[in-house]
Amino acid sequence: MHPPSRIDELSPEQRRREIASILAKGILRLRARAALPTNAPCKSPKTGAEGLEVPDKTVLSVPRG
Repeated sequence: MHPPSRIDELSPEQRRREIASILAKGILRLRARAALPTNAPCKSPKTGAEGLEVPDKTVLSVPRG
């Protein structure tokens, strides 16, 4: 049987099955993502005395087109 093209044409049972299918796919994706190896947080290299601070006077320019 070909599924209806519009949601309002689905029977209540077809709607429940469609929702169950969507939720199942989401759970599988979530589990697959959780199974991926996690990278250890990387440490930034040592910087100078200023670190990553922005100087007091910052000039931003954007070309106009």
